[in-house]
Amino acid sequence: MVMTEKKDTFKIKRETHQVSQEVKDNLKKFNAVKSQIIKAFGDEELTVPQIAEKIKMSHTETLYYVMTLLKFNVLQTVRMDDNDEFYFYKIKK
Repeated sequence: MVMTEKKDTFKIKRETHQVSQEVKDNLKKFNAVKSQIIKAFGDEELTVPQIAEKIKMSHTETLYYVMTLLKFNVLQTVRMDDNDEFYFYKIKK
């Protein structure tokens, strides 16, 4: 009787499927922008335009990253500004 090693599905996938360079580059960029955004906050509460100004990125692109970080529970909504135009965000602890 021959014993075969039981493999987990994720190990099989890792061995048989390759991740494209584009996906690796996108992840690298996301992680870099994520760390810039987290550094920009410090202990402050910021709006998207304030974050965009601090990290020198367009408002549209900053909004995309902020919404992604909100979805993954890295950031949380605190309140709206006095003109009810923008939400303030802070790092979720």
